[in-house]
Amino acid sequence: MAEVVIALIVIAICFSIASLVFVRATLTATNFQNVKQQTEIQCMIWRQLQLNETPLELEEIQMVEATDENQDSILIFTYSALNDKLLWNQQFINFE
Repeated sequence: MAEVVIALIVIAICFSIASLVFVRATLTATNFQNVKQQTEIQCMIWRQLQLNETPLELEEIQMVEATDENQDSILIFTYSALNDKLLWNQQFINFE
């Protein structure tokens, strides 16, 4: 009887480790997608700063512009995915 219990415990531990590995492997693809979107946002910001352009729009990314509550001279741009996950938060000094 003890051998059966030990065997079931070992099988349960193996299944739990396998499920953790599976879940982490599937989350890697979504994390890579977020890193890719963050890189696109950073490239867009650099291009915008170099060319003195207005903010560009990216597909599947929402951009919200706000001012700092304590300092009116700081603009805050928040970039988030469609599932409201924060991708990038950038602060600029408003010279106008």
